[in-house]
Amino acid sequence: MPNILSRRTLITTVSTLPIMGGIALADDVMDARHIIDESAITVERVRQSQKTTEAMDNFLRQSRGVLVIPNYYKASFILGGSYGDGVLLKRQSPTAFGDPSFYRMTAGSIGLQAGMQSAEIVFMILTDKGLDAVLNDEFKIGANVGISVGSLGAGAEAATTTNIGKDIVAYSLNAGLFAGGSFEGAVIKPREDWNAAVYGMNNDDPRVIVERNQLQAAQTLKDSLAKNVYPAQPQLQ
Repeated sequence: MPNILSRRTLITTVSTLPIMGGIALADDVMDARHIIDESAITVERVRQSQKTTEAMDNFLRQSRGVLVIPNYYKASFILGGSYGDGVLLKRQSPTAFGDPSFYRMTAGSIGLQAGMQSAEIVFMILTDKGLDAVLNDEFKIGANVGISVGSLGAGAEAATTTNIGKDIVAYSLNAGLFAGGSFEGAVIKPREDWNAAVYGMNNDDPRVIVERNQLQAAQTLKDSLAKNVYPAQPQLQ
């Protein structure tokens, strides 16, 4: 009898695997789509938080790509940890961005720090060198030789002059209390599971994804990045 029960349990377990796999895949797609929607909201919130939108839009005009992390969470007491999911889009033309590739940003730290913090972050990648670094399998802020990253809080002024020469500039909205933390040392890696769930197992390479412009679910985000960056030219009469 024990053997019969064991075989029945095994058969039942194996027979449910495709269903469970399908549910997990559907959950990944839903989570990924949610991050796309949240990223579009974040772009607008960060832009509206500036004392003037001119500085941020000026960076967007220069950008080769944009990485948006709509919710970057930090929590610590002596030992710290941070994480957030987001999307990377590459500029395809002066007025258009390609499809989003999914990424996760994580960091850990040890030191005299305490509190909790959440942030909405928009990384504007201003050089091809910076974009190539992020598109690699793993990018560590502050550790990649020759890649400079500037960080600005919401409402920062004179951003166009203080960050000249940077490969990447980050705007952030912060909420909560966190002492001693920064982006330094954070690791940005592709979310292979979400890329595969949304685009298919054979189309999950970030370098391929960002070259396409087919995902209609990301159109609002693409429009948000292009908004007010290249104003419509007056029509000749």
